[in-house]
Amino acid sequence: MSRTHGVLLKRSGWISIITNIALFALKYGAGMITGSVALTADAWHTLSDSISSIMVLFGHRTSQRPADGDHPFGHGRADLIVGVSIGAILGWIGVSFVIESAERLTASTPVSYGTIGLVATIASLLGKELLAQYAFYAARKSGSHAMRADGWHHRSDALSSLAILVGIIFAEQYALTDAILGFVVAMFLFYGAWRTVWNCSRPLLGESPSDRSIDHVHDIARLTSAALNNVHHIHIHRYGDHTELTCHVEIDGDMSVSDAHDVVDRFEQALRDRMGVEPTVHVDPVEPEAQLPDASRPTGEDSVSGE
Repeated sequence: MSRTHGVLLKRSGWISIITNIALFALKYGAGMITGSVALTADAWHTLSDSISSIMVLFGHRTSQRPADGDHPFGHGRADLIVGVSIGAILGWIGVSFVIESAERLTASTPVSYGTIGLVATIASLLGKELLAQYAFYAARKSGSHAMRADGWHHRSDALSSLAILVGIIFAEQYALTDAILGFVVAMFLFYGAWRTVWNCSRPLLGESPSDRSIDHVHDIARLTSAALNNVHHIHIHRYGDHTELTCHVEIDGDMSVSDAHDVVDRFEQALRDRMGVEPTVHVDPVEPEAQLPDASRPTGEDSVSGE
């Protein structure tokens, strides 16, 4: 991640923290005054956004730490771990809102939102959508999974505020409106939690490389030397900005060790230059007649982590 992108991510995080604390105070006060479980739940949802933003900043700082003895590939996956944690927080808050809304539904207590409830909800809707847009922008520029998760956290809060705003219109006619809105807010939270955990956990668990990446490796091999045949067992492991690539390649067994070493060195350098990876190439010496054409790529052999 470049210095510019890092500054953008930090700026987005601090703007989110300050704005969310202010919105939390406004919505929590409105919830206490009106007795609305939906507004109170939405206020805690907003405060959780501040917590997630703090986690994003912590994850960014950790991910930028260089490799060490315990983490030879760096700390880039801290960003993904933070994203999963944010998703878990969203899910936990959603469960608490479902429980509280169920209790309110049983009580059938009507709620009068008043002017303060309306103002707090409109302010939250506008503020949270602006924060979501900025977080998504920062995520696109920096490639941060945690920042994208934080953007969805903001978006879920904006949508829940929109639902509450619509509900305020019908609050006077229907006593159960507030409880129903609490369930609606919870649904937004569950969706945000699922999307965040799914998107961040897949790279952590490991994914197969795309056909485009595999084809790129084969193209580089062909352009480097005709001595490189049947590039296979391609694995790509992503650690934030650092990416490791390993593969096997067949070379004529009659070629000298020195010549084979030179060819592989040129191949590895080409992979660094054209793919931005740190490559490790394993040589399989074969008899000339046993070599497979480079275009034949065994299916099921190319697996990886982090694409």
